[in-house]
Amino acid sequence: MNIIQPHRNGDSGFLVSPALCIDLDGTIRKSKTGRHIEKPEDIVLLPNVEATLWNYKNQGYYICGCTNQGGVAHGFKTPADNVAELEYMSSLFQRNPIDFITFAYHMDDGKIFPYNMRSLLRKPDYGMLVQCEVFAWQKGIVIDWGKSLFVGDRPEDKGCADAARIRFQWAKVFFKWDAER
Repeated sequence: MNIIQPHRNGDSGFLVSPALCIDLDGTIRKSKTGRHIEKPEDIVLLPNVEATLWNYKNQGYYICGCTNQGGVAHGFKTPADNVAELEYMSSLFQRNPIDFITFAYHMDDGKIFPYNMRSLLRKPDYGMLVQCEVFAWQKGIVIDWGKSLFVGDRPEDKGCADAARIRFQWAKVFFKWDAER
C-alpha cells in the first residue's frame, strides 16, 4: 500500500494533503427503497463505505463530499430537507470520516428561484471542488490536487474530475462492489 502522509510545508504552518472528493447519492449512500431519497430515515450507507473512507483518511486524505441536489430547484425538497438528510447520513457512521460537504441546489430547468439558474457549483463544473479548497485553506490545509482522487457513480462526477484535471474512479471499483448491491 502506498501511503501518502500529509506534511507541513516549511515555516508556513500549512498542512499539504491530497483530497478524496466523493459524490454522495449512489456513491456512499442510497435510498432504502431504491428510489430517490424522500426523507432522512430513508438513507442507508452503501457497502464498504465507512472502512474505505477511513482507510483514505488514515493515509492523510482530506475528504470532501460533493453532491448535486437539483431536487431543490424542482421543488421536491428544500435546503432544510437537504441539511436534515446530511445530518442523518452523518449519524449513520460509527465515526464520520468526511471533513467537508458541499452541494449544488441549482438546475437550469428548475422551477424554484434562485435555484433555477445555471451555477458553476453544479457538476460537471468544478465549483464544489473550489469550495472544498477554500474550506481546507481556512483550516490551514493546502490541497495537493495532483495526488487527489474523485469518486462517483455518474458521468457528471467524471466530468467534474476531468474538468478539474484530477484522477477519477468509479464507485463500484473504488468500494469493490460486486454486481449485486
